[in-house]
Amino acid sequence: MFAGSNRLTIDDKGRLAVPARLRAQLADEYGKQLTVTLGPECIEVYPAPVFRKMAEQIPKIADRAKRMLVQRLFLGNAVESEIDGQGRIVVPALLRDMKALGSDVVLVGAFDHFELWSYAQWQDNNAQGQQSYADAFAALAVP
Repeated sequence: MFAGSNRLTIDDKGRLAVPARLRAQLADEYGKQLTVTLGPECIEVYPAPVFRKMAEQIPKIADRAKRMLVQRLFLGNAVESEIDGQGRIVVPALLRDMKALGSDVVLVGAFDHFELWSYAQWQDNNAQGQQSYADAFAALAVP
């Protein structure tokens, strides 16, 4: 499970250094292959096997309009990336532009994948979320 958040920098070539502890966890559980794609709110980064499982669900979406939208945006913007020797992945310029990512970003663990947010958008999202967090947290049934 991926959890926690890391404030990072995307360099001028679009490379993001994945923190060492996350690289080790990825390598142990999934390998070095990742898929970077467009999510509803941010850029999402999936280990290749998790991305494949998600992609396999798309044809099962009964509503054609929803299926085509997810296919075009989730699959159509997906780019495979491999963690390089320096522990970096490339975040494509098209995706960075679509989500207004500059160099100051936050990589957030989201259970089986990561979310990549601009630092400013992450701060805004957290501030807005505080208003309904207590109610959402109450839905978490912990024995």
